[in-house]
Amino acid sequence: MEVKILYTNYKGETAIRRIIPKEIKFMSNEYHKEEQWCLIAYDLDKQADRTFACKDIKAWFN
Repeated sequence: MEVKILYTNYKGETAIRRIIPKEIKFMSNEYHKEEQWCLIAYDLDKQADRTFACKDIKAWFN
């Protein structure tokens, strides 16, 4: 099910992202250096899986 999130990325850029959520994990990676809760989702505009830091999701929309 597609949802939209208002998300601020590691560069400080905020945008609405259209995603299909897949999984929530406590993890770190190259963009999220410290372990934290992250949402793994398919980004419909980028047509690829992406990782979103939960703390940087500002709002959810249908």
